[in-house]
Amino acid sequence: MLGAIAGIVLLGGAVLAVAGVDATRSGFAPGTPASRDAGAAGESASDAPSRATAVAPAPGAPQAGSPLVPLDGVDRAIVRTARLSVEVPDAVGAARDVRLAAAAAGGFVAEEQAGDRTGRLVLRVPQAGLDALVERVAALGRVLERSSEAQDVTEHLVDLDGRVASQQASVVRVRALLERAETVGEVVAVESELAQREAELESLQRRLAAVRDQVALSTLSIDLRTAPGPGADRPAGGFGAGLGAGWDGLRAIATAAAAVVGFVLPFLPVLVVLAALGWVGVRIVRSRRRVGPAGGPPAPDAGSGR
Repeated sequence: MLGAIAGIVLLGGAVLAVAGVDATRSGFAPGTPASRDAGAAGESASDAPSRATAVAPAPGAPQAGSPLVPLDGVDRAIVRTARLSVEVPDAVGAARDVRLAAAAAGGFVAEEQAGDRTGRLVLRVPQAGLDALVERVAALGRVLERSSEAQDVTEHLVDLDGRVASQQASVVRVRALLERAETVGEVVAVESELAQREAELESLQRRLAAVRDQVALSTLSIDLRTAPGPGADRPAGGFGAGLGAGWDGLRAIATAAAAVVGFVLPFLPVLVVLAALGWVGVRIVRSRRRVGPAGGPPAPDAGSGR
């Protein structure tokens, strides 16, 4: 019993020691209420920016895990995007040329919507080849609209790098505590804390990977439009235009008449039967009227008074 109590006391001291180290890195002195709060919170997302500041190297030194972003500002992390609208003779052929150009630049087509007269493509290409690809696509026709944007994400990338490194160290410390746990309660408590810190680490790593992908591959959005044919904007007139309009009207009337015939055709057998029955009925009535005056008694004359 005494041995178990001693083990719990030792493990609690180790947890407080780790919390004190975390609090010191966050800017609090061990033993103060702020340090106790920081130790209880652990390496949570709320104090992650403080940890990133504590573990960041001195200015001028390259950041670990991010060779593209040294802190001296020579190579900045830039996210570049561009947009291009081009009028081309053939939208289908131009879309094919754009796909080939993207592959030649080491990129790929992330999204495509193509038709006979229009097309829209979204390309992801290495940043170094973006300008050359823009010029190559612009040469396919007449440029209607052109824009580009560059966003400096160096500070954001450095901050994520530091937070990932700090969270990785925190996970290592908690795993060491898990190896020293002796009772079931200790194991459950440490495993819960470890799962939380590992989840935070995975989230930070995904965000870091997404930013690095945006820096490495630029985005180029392309809109393709087929050029209108000669005379497409001129209003038609004269005898030819009138003849064409009349021909179109005749075709419309023929189409409507065919639709009416097609609608009535299923009812035609029924109408024929009804017409035949009506004709037979009329013949019978007429026959009876002719037979009646010849075979029956003569009708009395109302004017004779007899």
